[in-house]
Amino acid sequence: MRQLLVLFACVAASGAFAAEVSKPELTLDAPDGWVEVPSAVLQAFYDELKRQTPLGQVPKYDYAFQAAAGPPWLSYPYVLVKITPGGRPSEHDLETLPGIDLNSKVREQRDGWSNLMKDTALGQMRYDKAANVVWLSSKSDVVGIGPVTGLSGMIPTEQGFVELHGYAKEPDFPQYLPTFEKVIQSARVAPALAYRPHWTDKLGPLSHFDFKELGFVVVLGALIGVFVSLYRRKKA
Repeated sequence: MRQLLVLFACVAASGAFAAEVSKPELTLDAPDGWVEVPSAVLQAFYDELKRQTPLGQVPKYDYAFQAAAGPPWLSYPYVLVKITPGGRPSEHDLETLPGIDLNSKVREQRDGWSNLMKDTALGQMRYDKAANVVWLSSKSDVVGIGPVTGLSGMIPTEQGFVELHGYAKEPDFPQYLPTFEKVIQSARVAPALAYRPHWTDKLGPLSHFDFKELGFVVVLGALIGVFVSLYRRKKA
């Protein structure tokens, strides 16, 4: 009986996946009850982020999904999707990812968001060749919100990456971790973008993709909640 209760709890936490969402670049399975954030909302928040942040680089997320219908939009937990055409990574690049210090990029930009984020830490990138996913964990202490934990899955493509970033407040993260994993694992890249082996892959690092930039994007994804609050106060 106890085993059945444990199994039920795990299933309830991971959620049912009832909807297939198709976009030009990818198809993914959305959890039951989750909704897509309207593109106009994403654009408005991007414009506000550009206005508010002192950073020169502002990533633009192409799609987003959250656990309950808005408004309010972009409330934790949420999943951000970004299509990054930064150049095809070679297999050699992907296999040597653990040696890259992503936190160095974060340290370079720390002064730009010190009033918004007290602390942030990125795990090591791990390439799962069988699943064709680069996994990365993150943790940030966001001012006004508290600790936020993230799980990212970056799918290599012939043009760069399709990135999926899931975020939840730290106390809620264990509950949503299975959901984030399922969303990332369900993503199927469009055939025209699908990653294919090249004979040059074993020759060494030939791509010009800035892998440290991925860490920068992951950190800013956790900050979306801050800019959402700023935007709401502005509109009130």
